[in-house]
Amino acid sequence: MKLLKRIHLIFVEVLLLLWHKIHFKPIKIKVLGKKFIFIPGVFLPYGVATSKFLAKKLIVKKGDYVLDLGTGSGIQAVFAAEKARKVIAVDINSKSVLCAKINVKLNNFEDKIEVRKGDLFSPVNNEKFSLIIFNMPYLPLNPKNTLEKAWCCGEKNELINRFLHEAKHFLLEKGRLQLIYSSLAGDLNKFIKAIEASGFNPKISAYKFLPFEKIVLITAVKKND
Repeated sequence: MKLLKRIHLIFVEVLLLLWHKIHFKPIKIKVLGKKFIFIPGVFLPYGVATSKFLAKKLIVKKGDYVLDLGTGSGIQAVFAAEKARKVIAVDINSKSVLCAKINVKLNNFEDKIEVRKGDLFSPVNNEKFSLIIFNMPYLPLNPKNTLEKAWCCGEKNELINRFLHEAKHFLLEKGRLQLIYSSLAGDLNKFIKAIEASGFNPKISAYKFLPFEKIVLITAVKKND
């Protein structure tokens, strides 16, 4: 079983690499009615279900102060900005930071969205948010380059574990997480328990069945200290 899972993961990784290699020019597409530009070297959300699924299911309250981690092309930040008071969008990939800035301007949200470069929470210092959005890289494989960090989280889910360890320190009282998780990453119940152990009350808000995986949207509220 472990060997079959490993083969499946490598197959998915190869498909993602090929998908990104054949897109070597900037492209324009619409996501849920909004226009976006994608440049080479940035995670391409079309053809992959998670970005559109999360954008469609986002629960943002009017006046929220939002952190969008791993923003990529800025899709979640743009949709969150429709209701949020302010959105901070963060990505470790310099090309993603550029791409997100282009899409922020394209959708006329320069007054609401600020894009910063950095690894997870490093660019936000001691700021606290009412909502953290994270379309997590969830393939349990080691990334070989910056682009692969968009879908690989380490063979032992190191990135996800680090996120869970740090997240509550950047949330206001009763602050929320909205996360995408996939059956490819491992056991869902185990992940739910890890969220609980990190100081949250999680629940599955939505799910989607795909041919080779199940993806879920998890909403988690910070427990009282």
